[in-house]
Amino acid sequence: MWTLRATHDKIAAMANPVIDARGLSAVAVAVVSWGVLIVVSRVLVVGFDLNPWVLSFIQMAVGGAAMFVAAGRGPLPLTAMRNPHTWIYGGLRVLTAATLTAALAHGTAAEISVMSAFFIPVGILLAWTLFARRPSSADVIGSLVILAGIVGVADGLPGGLGGPVVVLMAISATATAVATAVAELHPDNRNDDRKGRLRLTGAAMLTTAVLMLGVAAAVAYFETDGAVAEHVPFDAVTHPAIWIAGILVGVILRGPSTYATFRAIRMVGSENYLMGVALMPVMNLIGESLAATAGLLPMPALSSATMLAGAVGIAGAMGMVALRWRARARSVQSA
Repeated sequence: MWTLRATHDKIAAMANPVIDARGLSAVAVAVVSWGVLIVVSRVLVVGFDLNPWVLSFIQMAVGGAAMFVAAGRGPLPLTAMRNPHTWIYGGLRVLTAATLTAALAHGTAAEISVMSAFFIPVGILLAWTLFARRPSSADVIGSLVILAGIVGVADGLPGGLGGPVVVLMAISATATAVATAVAELHPDNRNDDRKGRLRLTGAAMLTTAVLMLGVAAAVAYFETDGAVAEHVPFDAVTHPAIWIAGILVGVILRGPSTYATFRAIRMVGSENYLMGVALMPVMNLIGESLAATAGLLPMPALSSATMLAGAVGIAGAMGMVALRWRARARSVQSA
């Protein structure tokens, strides 16, 4: 049974994660793999007009199954599938996807990427609350810098600071931070067993796919305006190209990227991982520019205000990472 006492004991037993060379490389692998996945998915959705919801579902379901195959022979991941952490993680991923997609209707991809950095201050607060990892003064300053960059972008969006984009991205970023903390808390992600983590990855992805399908079915049942049918038309589900693309991307990119995320969170901690993810807008900009050069996407257009705000946010995150690295180096030298 999942009790508060059991959860408290697990949290108390957690080692205080640090940023070392292995941890940084793990975060780099996760960020690069997600950057490639996002750009490839954007090419498929924008360049080839594939339905984003169906594509994401196929990627999740097939990528999760591929992780079970990659784990090889062994016990079925029934424990992971029954664990509340897995379902909470999956539900938060669905919430993140829904709010992020809705926010893109009101702002550009670049603006949304900058505002996503809100998950860093939230992640730091969660690490303090759940894992007793008290933020340093540098973390507070870095978080304020990130928030300043976010406010700079939000002020120019429809509705300003009280507009729909800000509300949606606050929900999306918070859900991302909570999901990352849940991934660190997950009992099956507390060791370095590669096969066990592969099975956990598969279970988390399949759970997310099931929840996506369940939410879509529930909305379709209760809706009166045909919103699900509008966003997920039948011909999109039966299109052969979307299944081919979804299967290939799910196996080659989505599954390995999710595995890399669980591994990086295990090695450096949830808040440190989120700081690394702050570089994602740079990865996306480079990838989309290369795709545009190849004629697969329109060339990304960024306003000077968005670029400045993004640079401020990234500088705040990287400053925190650098100071944490420096603090670790000093502790090693004094030991």
